[in-house]
Amino acid sequence: MGSSPSKILVAIDGSDISMKAADYAIALAKNTNAEILAVNVLDLSSIFKILPRDTKEQLIKIGRQDADRMLDTVIDMAKQNGIKIKTEIIESSISVADAITNYARKKAIDLVVVGTRGRSGMSKTLLGSVASKVVTYSPCPVLVVR
Repeated sequence: MGSSPSKILVAIDGSDISMKAADYAIALAKNTNAEILAVNVLDLSSIFKILPRDTKEQLIKIGRQDADRMLDTVIDMAKQNGIKIKTEIIESSISVADAITNYARKKAIDLVVVGTRGRSGMSKTLLGSVASKVVTYSPCPVLVVR
């Protein structure tokens, strides 16, 4: 990674904590002149495969609209701070954590920023399962924001 990251990946799921992670990533990018890649993972888990085609298509459409809304918020945050940002919605049948770490590897990310818990996190969990797996399997340093 060197002394400062040039490509920062932030994972957004719409939770308050993931938006705090985005805010932190933007502040860090502002100080290091880094580019931000913000992603949202649409979880197309195995149970999703048994749904009727029309239902799947409708759920994907709703998921993409929701992801676009979240990512648009992050784009606005970045633009207000003069930060270059790219966004992507990742449709994945593998775990969210695996999708994030695979994306980080594929895009040669220098730093991953995630929140401690996302929308499915339980309040008594110290570190959510997605964040924990990203920390464990990421190809680069991970910053966990709470």
